[in-house]
Amino acid sequence: MGPGVSVPCEIMARRLLPALRALIARELVERHGLAQSKVASLLGVTQASVSHYLSAKRGKLKGLICGPEELKSMAREVADRIADGSIKPEEIPKVLCKICSRIKSEKGFS
Repeated sequence: MGPGVSVPCEIMARRLLPALRALIARELVERHGLAQSKVASLLGVTQASVSHYLSAKRGKLKGLICGPEELKSMAREVADRIADGSIKPEEIPKVLCKICSRIKSEKGFS
């Protein structure tokens, strides 16, 4: 791999993960009524990041390797499971990693 070439996980971390976090944050705040500070704690980000996600300053859905509707569906499912307690806070990073891995695999990134 030459200089300037991004590996799949770097691409996912820069593009997909912020969009996924933004969608989950929006679901948790708007549909489940969680405070921004609680959502920040759950997602391992700052409250300011959650605020940026909610105002669409971060986590844009442009240029993703999967469709926005597909990602919205995944985010809703994760948010629902976080809200009902079937995903524990310490499991959230692993769940996000599994989603990224699944999308990489489905889209042919290895």
